[in-house]
Amino acid sequence: MYWDADTRKDLLIGRADGTINLYTNIGTDAEPTFDAGVLLEVGEPGSKVAIDVGSRATPVVVDWNSDSRKDLVIGGIDGRIHVFLNEGLDTLPDFRSETFAQDDGGDLVVPSVRSSPEVFDIDQDGKKDLLLGNTNGQLLFYSNVSSDAAPSFSGYVAVEADSVPIDLSGTPRSRPGLCDWTGDGELDVLLGASDGLVRLYQGLEHTHWAGIPGGEAADESALLLAAHPNPFTPRTSIPVVLRKGGSVRIAVHDVAGREVAVLADRRFGPGVHEVTWRGVDETGRQVPSGIYFVRLVADGSSATRKVVLLR
Repeated sequence: MYWDADTRKDLLIGRADGTINLYTNIGTDAEPTFDAGVLLEVGEPGSKVAIDVGSRATPVVVDWNSDSRKDLVIGGIDGRIHVFLNEGLDTLPDFRSETFAQDDGGDLVVPSVRSSPEVFDIDQDGKKDLLLGNTNGQLLFYSNVSSDAAPSFSGYVAVEADSVPIDLSGTPRSRPGLCDWTGDGELDVLLGASDGLVRLYQGLEHTHWAGIPGGEAADESALLLAAHPNPFTPRTSIPVVLRKGGSVRIAVHDVAGREVAVLADRRFGPGVHEVTWRGVDETGRQVPSGIYFVRLVADGSSATRKVVLLR
C-alpha cells in the first residue's frame, strides 16, 4: 500500500482496540523497513482524535467515492462498515468525519458481526462491491446497487465454492483477501481464520465481458503476452510481439468497454516490444481499483489482456 508520495510501499495495520496504525517505509520499495508508526486520526484541524471503530479494526485503503483520493473503509466488531473519506490529497490524506456503508437505507451490519471487508468490482459492472468475512466464518458478497462514486447495497449473497456456501466450522472469524494467487489473470480469494490457516479459493476464468473479448489474439501476427505484475500497484508492463512492422494502437478499457487510456498509437517495428500502464487515465488522474482490459489492434489483428489494478 502506497500511502504517501515517495513511491515506497507502506504498512497499515488494524488493531484489536479499534485504532489504525500507519507505518511509513523508510527503506526502499524493494526492501521495506518501517518507522515506529503513528495512529491515524479523524476530525477537523486542531481537534483531531485517533480513528477508533470500537474493536477488531480491519482496514482497507480504497477510493470509495471515486474522486482519485484514497479513503479508509474499516470493519469492526460491531459488524458495520466504517467509511472515512479523504478530504486532503491522495498523497496526504485528511479525514474529517466518519460515515457508514448503507444497506437498504440503514447501516450495513454483517450477520454474526465482526465485519472484515474487501472492496472490489466483483461482478465487473463498473461499480465497487463488498466482500465480507464475519464471526461465523462465512464469505458474503454485497453487490453495489447504486453508483461507483456513492456505493450502497441491498442484501448479500453467500459466496460458494463447488456449489457449497463457504462457511468455516465454529466461529473462526473469516477475513478475506483478493489477489491473483495462481497468476492466471483471475481473482482468487485467500481466506484467513482464527485457526491460523489461510484457505485458497481459485477464481474461474471469464472469457468475455462488456463486449471485450478475453482471448489473447485473433491470430498470431500480433500478440500480447502476460502482464507483469498482475494484479499490480503502481504500474504493470505488457510485452507485445509483432511478426511484422506497422501501425499499432494499444489502449486500456474498463469493464463497461469505455476507453480509459491510450498506451501507444504509432508505428512499431517487428519483434518484441513492451508498454507500461501506471493506472492513470488520459489526464494523468489515477483510476479506481478494478479489472481493466489492455487491447491491441495492429494490421487487422487484435489481442486483449486482462489486468487487475489493486490500490
